[in-house]
Amino acid sequence: MNDSYDFGLARPEDAAEVMALYRSLIGTPGCAWSENYPALEFVEADIAEDSLFVLRDKGRIIAAAAAGAFEAPEGIECAIDNPRELSRLGVLLNMQGRGIGGIILRHVIEAVRGRGFDGICLLASKDNPAALALYEKNGFMRRGEVFAYGVDFYYYENAIKEFT
Repeated sequence: MNDSYDFGLARPEDAAEVMALYRSLIGTPGCAWSENYPALEFVEADIAEDSLFVLRDKGRIIAAAAAGAFEAPEGIECAIDNPRELSRLGVLLNMQGRGIGGIILRHVIEAVRGRGFDGICLLASKDNPAALALYEKNGFMRRGEVFAYGVDFYYYENAIKEFT
């Protein structure tokens, strides 16, 4: 991929900066996050499991996304044999609208494929049109609906294919 940002795994010393990014998005249109979620324990666990990815611009984290173990929500059947779950994708508010979400998403897809997984599953809030558009633009197919954590979500899957 050809972009001017640095992509890689988050390090333990990045936890506070990732949390600041996540907290800055609470209350923005479509965001289902709260003061209780995502919590620092999720960020630290994602880092420990090498499943938290960040995108940096001149050393500053401008986007983050986790791609960890997948557990299908009740009532959902996953059609992918060996998937990862994309969660907690966030882009700094002042960097939104510049294609950053698509850049980190494509990098995460490449990283997941490079680790031998064959797809990505995710839940996206029905009230987040920007996220829904991002996932659909990048090959994710809506496969169901679920109510969880007090939020109505769409369930998406993407069987990873080669990019051209």
